[in-house]
Amino acid sequence: MKRSTATIAAVTAAVLGIGGGATAALLSGDDNAEVSQVTPSPAATPAGTPAANPTGGPADALSEENLLRERMYFDVTGHSFDRTSLGQNARLGPCTGDSTFADVLPVQGVTRIGTRLTGSDNRQVTHQLAQTLNAQEARVAANEIVSLVDECAAIQGGDFGYGDPVTVIDEADRKVVYFPAFDSDRVYGGYIVLQVGPRVGVVDVSDTVPADQVEHLAKEAAGIADD
Repeated sequence: MKRSTATIAAVTAAVLGIGGGATAALLSGDDNAEVSQVTPSPAATPAGTPAANPTGGPADALSEENLLRERMYFDVTGHSFDRTSLGQNARLGPCTGDSTFADVLPVQGVTRIGTRLTGSDNRQVTHQLAQTLNAQEARVAANEIVSLVDECAAIQGGDFGYGDPVTVIDEADRKVVYFPAFDSDRVYGGYIVLQVGPRVGVVDVSDTVPADQVEHLAKEAAGIADD
């Protein structure tokens, strides 16, 4: 079993950030969600009307409907959480250093959204999702994230670690992988990486839920990613 160490504070300190290639930063008026990075795609007609989506992926813009919500999380885990705001400069995960979600995404043509659910005792779930120009770009980003989390170096302090990655789905147009997490030898959620068509996302579950519930959350997150 692969192990790394980090304080629980480090595990739970995830906020959404802005990376390279952003041409606009849009924060929603609702403290419960954030649209953090928008790099418009050049696909548009001369009259300014959006052209048909050439990627074959989702044509609609990303929205809160593509993110995990409080009710869904409760239905899977039985744990009550509240949706709270996300700040900027979020790290990619608890053991990947200063890397952010934006660091593994293409420079252009990317739209990102994210949300955070919080509970008692510093428990939280952070969900970040991006839409790229095509499925190939999204798959490259997903594979890089899996490698970073799988190979990340230990951090001094605490007794937090990940188990080996578990592949839930591996198809031509979608991939879902999760890492079960442990804190002082008790189950403590996990880390989910998903790719659905041109969309790629990560879900950091810092909560006392077992691996089967993390896998269930992974499937739910993949299912709503392309709604």
